[in-house]
Amino acid sequence: MDIFESLEKIGFQVKKFFWPTVFLIVGLYLLKIAVLPVKEVLADNSPYELKQSPAFLYASIFFLLASVVWYLYILDLIKTKIGYVVMAVLAVCSIYLMYTDYTTIKSKVDFDAASDLRDLDIKARMDDLKQAELAYKETNGVYTASMDSLIDFIKTGEKMKIVKKGSIPERKIYTYERDYLYTDDRPIDKFMTEIEAAALSKSEFAKSDTSDLHSFQRDTIYVPVMDAVFLNETRIDARKKMGASLDFHPDSLRYVPHSRIPVTIQVGSVAKSETVKASTIFIKMVHPMSGEMKDSLFYSIGSLTDNHLRESWND
Repeated sequence: MDIFESLEKIGFQVKKFFWPTVFLIVGLYLLKIAVLPVKEVLADNSPYELKQSPAFLYASIFFLLASVVWYLYILDLIKTKIGYVVMAVLAVCSIYLMYTDYTTIKSKVDFDAASDLRDLDIKARMDDLKQAELAYKETNGVYTASMDSLIDFIKTGEKMKIVKKGSIPERKIYTYERDYLYTDDRPIDKFMTEIEAAALSKSEFAKSDTSDLHSFQRDTIYVPVMDAVFLNETRIDARKKMGASLDFHPDSLRYVPHSRIPVTIQVGSVAKSETVKASTIFIKMVHPMSGEMKDSLFYSIGSLTDNHLRESWND
């Protein structure tokens, strides 16, 4: 027997045992996946071991049995027809069970993706509510538990804004400017203040001044809350960084994102001294998919017993 005949026989044996060996390897791999759990991280960052469905174990057993039957057939230990029938049945069952488990895993992956998206949108809406309540408190002195009042404030309310242009001239005021501002003879021993610059910028002296007094501006104006708080570039960029997929709309604030579950808002107050009370607020949402989760997932901002606005997911 020359070397070519030997190589030909070796090649024949390799081909003959190739597919049963593939079935054996696949069966062992599936058995490993079925036995060892996959470590996942839930939306609240807690670890969770995900065990595969029994279908994965059954599929691995079928592949292993198919490989054994195939080996027995190749070694002439079972009859041809019986071997074909057994292997065909095992192969069909294995493929069916693998497909069933694939759809189960895909459903889990899709569920996690949907859960994570809602998690991001909830955090963004919670922050929207916080910004709205802060603007409401700035105007009215207290927070509000009325979602109707809050939404109406966002749509029709106004927020104070200070317009700042130019810088304070680095010089002392002149005598005639002092007379204009104070009508007395107080000493001029300090540089011009911001209040003095704001008043002088509107006087007749500003036109001829060489220290850029005419370009200085400090004015208080009132702008719509919607524009000041939610439609400025800073806020839009902040929502993008949070990963929010939903655009801001005032009427949506009353609901948990992707649901019709109402948001819970409670307000109160705490005594800071005998005469001073601080307004407090507690905002709470539940994840809309909590009913399908291992544990319910809640989000909150603030406290009724302390005037902070900390988020529960950052504690």
